[in-house]
Amino acid sequence: MRRLPILVLALVLAPSVSAKAQEKDAKTLAQEILDRGALMFDNRDATAMAATYTEDAQVELITKDDSTGEIKVDVKKGRAEIESLYRDVFKDEKEKTTSKNTVEFARFVAPNLMIIHGVFQPNVANKGKFPFVQLRVKQGDKWVMKNLQFFLISQE
Repeated sequence: MRRLPILVLALVLAPSVSAKAQEKDAKTLAQEILDRGALMFDNRDATAMAATYTEDAQVELITKDDSTGEIKVDVKKGRAEIESLYRDVFKDEKEKTTSKNTVEFARFVAPNLMIIHGVFQPNVANKGKFPFVQLRVKQGDKWVMKNLQFFLISQE
């Protein structure tokens, strides 16, 4: 009779342990993907950056009006608009940057679907860290972005 509670406890804890292992694997993979993305950002290659998105991807740039407190969302749809967005970001930047992505949470929703939450620092030499949420899908051997919510509200 003593074995039954131990068996029940083992069955209850097993999914929790498995979920934690899966979360760790997702977080490790997400950090590797985003480290490569930071290098592309530092190289200011808009075409390469856009290639990390699906053809029908969507980027939501979320800002807050300081005077009214109103939240605004600017949406870019499709790889062409996203590439244009990166070209605009890179056009005025003259100094060499070292950017950094920090994954705070990542989870596989399905074998080919991953959610990533983290913070992006465009230049580690300057203040400014911006939260983001990504939805990535696996296409072949690549994890590409389907949706990005980027909060242009600095955490510093």
